[in-house]
Amino acid sequence: MRILLCWILTAGVALAAEVAVATNGVAVVDDTVATNDVKVAEAVEAMAVEKKDEDTEAAEVAEVARRAAAEDVVKTLPGVDPWEAFEPPPDSKFDWIQLTSGEWLKGDFKVLYDYTLEFDSDELDLLEFDFEDVKQLRTRGMKTLFVEGDGGRRDTSILRGVLEIKEDQVTLRRSEHEVTIPRGKVISIADGKQRERDHWSGMVSIGVNARGGNTDTADTTVMANLKRRTAATRLNADYLANYSVAKEIETANNQRLNGYYDRFLTARFYWQVLAGEYYRDPFTNIDGQYSLAMGAGYDLVHTSRTEWGTNLGAGYQEQQFVSVEAGKDDSSSSPFITAGTRFDREVTGAIDYLFDYSLRLLNEDNGQYTHHMLTKLSFDIVKDLDFEVSLIWDHIQQPQRDADGILPEKDDYQLIVSLAYDF
Repeated sequence: MRILLCWILTAGVALAAEVAVATNGVAVVDDTVATNDVKVAEAVEAMAVEKKDEDTEAAEVAEVARRAAAEDVVKTLPGVDPWEAFEPPPDSKFDWIQLTSGEWLKGDFKVLYDYTLEFDSDELDLLEFDFEDVKQLRTRGMKTLFVEGDGGRRDTSILRGVLEIKEDQVTLRRSEHEVTIPRGKVISIADGKQRERDHWSGMVSIGVNARGGNTDTADTTVMANLKRRTAATRLNADYLANYSVAKEIETANNQRLNGYYDRFLTARFYWQVLAGEYYRDPFTNIDGQYSLAMGAGYDLVHTSRTEWGTNLGAGYQEQQFVSVEAGKDDSSSSPFITAGTRFDREVTGAIDYLFDYSLRLLNEDNGQYTHHMLTKLSFDIVKDLDFEVSLIWDHIQQPQRDADGILPEKDDYQLIVSLAYDF
């Protein structure tokens, strides 16, 4: 037994000597700055987002990798499953992810947003995981983190560094600095390379639309969505168009384009810097409607499967009518108050449900009270192709009569069945 203990001790000393030689004799563990205990401000300043030349950043990444290699001594204890203790060695070519099932994957980490993590594998293509299903994550290069502080409200930070997630702890390393953040404080993670193309995603769908109300017909519907997401902001644009011709007579031709730009101040509270909308529907006597607004929002529920938020704001609207009764103005304008709510739920791994509702309070010439509601079920078919069933309800409390004295219906309904492609 003594001989065995002496052999283990000798092997441990030899291994430590090899690590010291591999790192040019520098005791990297002892000189790491204990920023979480004594120098948090210094670490935050060192990891603050800033532009650096590629050589400098590559040197920082290499330094972090060197330190990780020096500290990576695998110890297999009696009674411990070797697979539970297994970790891939430091890697300069791939990011690594481990699921709660114990499975490891190598590839490219893309983004963490809305508690959904995107990971690109050479063999399995782009994959999405709920953040709660990820046990470990280790990146080979710089990533950008948007984290919430302890003070609430505007106490947030954007940091950059080489990322490692283990269980409930997130570790960020940059040069000699190291900071550990509770996993629950992470709002989002983006690619530290800050490539513009990595911030964008979208959807296009084409379907058959059954309408009732002002136009009883079947028509073609095109829906599109475009998003730009970073660690602290989101830009969203939606487009909806209906067009139909029956017996060479146009029976539907309406368009709605709206978008907004949000900046998150905390994990749940955001400032809607600007929101805009263009709407046209001759069958409701609206030749063109333009509006701008701003406001604020709050996410009531924000988990990997459910997102429920509300917003409140104010704005200004102008609209032009197709025709009006004698003595009436063919255009009008009004300030308005707007409010809305959005509920997005992942029912199962293949079914999503969306409910989006917004309303406006205006003067009588602009409709007095209007709302737009969209509710949708999406079913995954294959890869990026979805089957969708949508119901849209538009309401105008005080529609304007046209030149013939005809009063449009207050309500329009659309039932849309479509195929959607995500990109």
